[in-house]
Amino acid sequence: MADFTNTELTATKNALIIEAVQRELISRAIVMPSISDWSSRAVKGTKSIAVPRAGSFAVEDRATGVEAATVTVTYATDTIVLDQQSTVSWRVDPQDEVESTVAVQADLAARAARAHAKNFDTLVIAGLEADSTAITTVAPAITKAVVLEMREDLLTAEAELGQITLLVGPGAESDLLAIAEFVEADKYGTAVIPNGVLGRLYGVEVRMSTQIADTRYYMYDREGYGFAIQQALNMGSRAAPELGSTAELHTMDMKWGHDQLQNGALLLKDNNV
Repeated sequence: MADFTNTELTATKNALIIEAVQRELISRAIVMPSISDWSSRAVKGTKSIAVPRAGSFAVEDRATGVEAATVTVTYATDTIVLDQQSTVSWRVDPQDEVESTVAVQADLAARAARAHAKNFDTLVIAGLEADSTAITTVAPAITKAVVLEMREDLLTAEAELGQITLLVGPGAESDLLAIAEFVEADKYGTAVIPNGVLGRLYGVEVRMSTQIADTRYYMYDREGYGFAIQQALNMGSRAAPELGSTAELHTMDMKWGHDQLQNGALLLKDNNV
């Protein structure tokens, strides 16, 4: 018979918690699925990553016996600086934990993951606000005309319709429901509705974040903004005897960065003050 003590099981318990909070982060972040993920390039030892961008070829109708024109494609890069060391720390008095009917540590770990998801959205939305180009129309409420204007501008800039997202706040939901062409997510016929997805409008996916004010909204192509996670969400613990013999200090952190791509050409926002 093998005896397993708390010491041997601690690593396993932490691994299970980390797996759970990673799922919590991914499921709770509203903006993350709608922008491009360059985490595979954020390897150890790098402080920033370069995301390549380039122009496109022009096709000619070559006449018989005439040499085809040589076309030049210019390459450049966008940079994502890995400068976000997002951290949450907490301690629990073991006396309070003993008296609680809640699985305190698991609950707090999940809450910390949700805080990281909210922080991710908040920072990326601030980046969208700073880097997006305002549309011409001033419209506090989202209307059919505003959506079509933003959609047309992005498609003219070579955005892919299947990659475009309209990101709004809670106050915009009633405005969207007033547009006849808006299709709510629960009418897609799919079994699972991603967190934050309200529906589709003229082929554009509509997402809602509580981090956005009622008169603010953004439309962007997935390739217009990106993020990279260098250190995935992780948790470490140590004894904190100042709060009791079994007390522990927990820290959950991740190292990452985010920024505009494609020179911001695929990012639009409202024109409201």
